[in-house]
Amino acid sequence: MTRQRITVISLVSLLIFGLLLGGKLIYENKWLYGSLVQKSQQISGVLSAEVVEQQGITEMVIKTDQITNLQSSSHQLRQISGKHPIRIVDHRTPELEKVFQEMQFAIQEGMVMGNFTQMKETLSSQADQAGVILDLTMDNEAIYLTLNKGEDQLLSVIERHGQGVFLPSIGSSSLDTYQ
Repeated sequence: MTRQRITVISLVSLLIFGLLLGGKLIYENKWLYGSLVQKSQQISGVLSAEVVEQQGITEMVIKTDQITNLQSSSHQLRQISGKHPIRIVDHRTPELEKVFQEMQFAIQEGMVMGNFTQMKETLSSQADQAGVILDLTMDNEAIYLTLNKGEDQLLSVIERHGQGVFLPSIGSSSLDTYQ
């Protein structure tokens, strides 16, 4: 009689565990992630969003098209993403990447030294010399940098305190090798 009870209790426990696990997965994949994706697509300049797992880390990948206000869009994405880090996929070119890499010295110096006014002047000068339109804003959380040249756009959210909310942005051309 006890062996039969243990078998029944074990089977019922396994069934309940399976139902709970299945319910959790359905909730995360259909409702929670679906809601995140739907809300993010309502942001101007966001083409699509998806929650993906890369090397054991779940992140929210945002594909963009001509974001006009990166700071505002980033705040909205931060509110929607919850605990998931955000990776922005933009339409960068090698030329824009080169300009951005050259700007890294001034950006890092500005963040360490706190001389943001000088940083902005240096970045504006570099952008003008490269024939690129620079949009640079900042707040207590991050520096928001947008480089535009024609239809091409490079977006970067540089966190000031290493919060880990925004992962390095990538270009749409490297998205295939990334996933």
